[in-house]
Amino acid sequence: PADPEGTMTEKYLSFTDRNRTVEYRIVFEPLPPVSAVHKWVGAQSVSGCLYGIPNDMDAVLKYKREKCRYLKCAGSGLFQWTGGCVWNGTLYGFPRASGRLLKMPLDTEAVEYLSLQEEYSGEHHYGGVCTKEGMVYQPPRNSDHILVWDLKKEKTGKIALAPETEGRTFRYCGSILHPGGFVYFLPELGERAIKLDSRTGEWAFIGERIDAMVFDAKAAGDGCIYGYSAYCPGILKLNTETDCVEMIHKEICPGAYGTKLGVNGHLYSIPGDGEHVWDYDPLTDSLKSIYCFSHKAQAKYAGGATMENGSIYGVPARENQMIRLEPDAEGLEIPRDIYSAYFADCY
Repeated sequence: PADPEGTMTEKYLSFTDRNRTVEYRIVFEPLPPVSAVHKWVGAQSVSGCLYGIPNDMDAVLKYKREKCRYLKCAGSGLFQWTGGCVWNGTLYGFPRASGRLLKMPLDTEAVEYLSLQEEYSGEHHYGGVCTKEGMVYQPPRNSDHILVWDLKKEKTGKIALAPETEGRTFRYCGSILHPGGFVYFLPELGERAIKLDSRTGEWAFIGERIDAMVFDAKAAGDGCIYGYSAYCPGILKLNTETDCVEMIHKEICPGAYGTKLGVNGHLYSIPGDGEHVWDYDPLTDSLKSIYCFSHKAQAKYAGGATMENGSIYGVPARENQMIRLEPDAEGLEIPRDIYSAYFADCY
């Protein structure tokens, strides 16, 4: 039988090869000011609209090229949700410190919530991924298990990473569903990456212990996973064939709160604490800065999305404007299957 991953990789490489000469420029688009500190973290793209996941904010951001609406949700609080997904016509926000999963059907845009069966104190999980079957896997943040949501049944479960008797807690901050089918969770400091088979629930620690602090990563044309670090030097590289995990290009401290894929196959950083927007070509191992801020500021942007037309947005955490990486080619459209496999993410 044909190898679906191999076929998809060939389609992806063919698409990015046709767009290898595309370059990106930086554009800023102001938003109405709000009082929340860390407004949104992560976003989803749906039919040309960008939906920002509320972090401290009391509203979901709905944005479409300089037009925005704030879709109210209940109350505000520190680090409520981080990242999310769109599944079966519904936007979900993944709980970070909240005890509820945010749920917003896109046809009504009325916010609902699904409560956790277990009570947590403070931040308990961070981001996650969603499979085609509607299974969400969230890595631990000060807890001892992966949190599992079955969106179809609206029930939760756990995948324990250590016996409860050990009293261990883990801190992971990045997740990616690789086109090959495995889920990878990326550690903060001094832990090993986790590889999960979502079909069986089997998992394993892989690679050496590493300081990564990568909030968001992407699969590239060589099959490897790459992610800019937020607080450590370099770019994470995870070889999905050998399970080797390492930090490369340690000559830079990206300060990135996100890694987004361009139509040219390059990886772009979403500037958090960092002053630069970085452009990395994994096929040639070339790295350059395409923008440098004139001021220093923390947590400027956090996550975002590559749109179907190739534009890349970063949603504001502490800033009051959107950042857009705009391709210098018109009429671009990422094929839906390639978009789902490579460009879409849950952060």
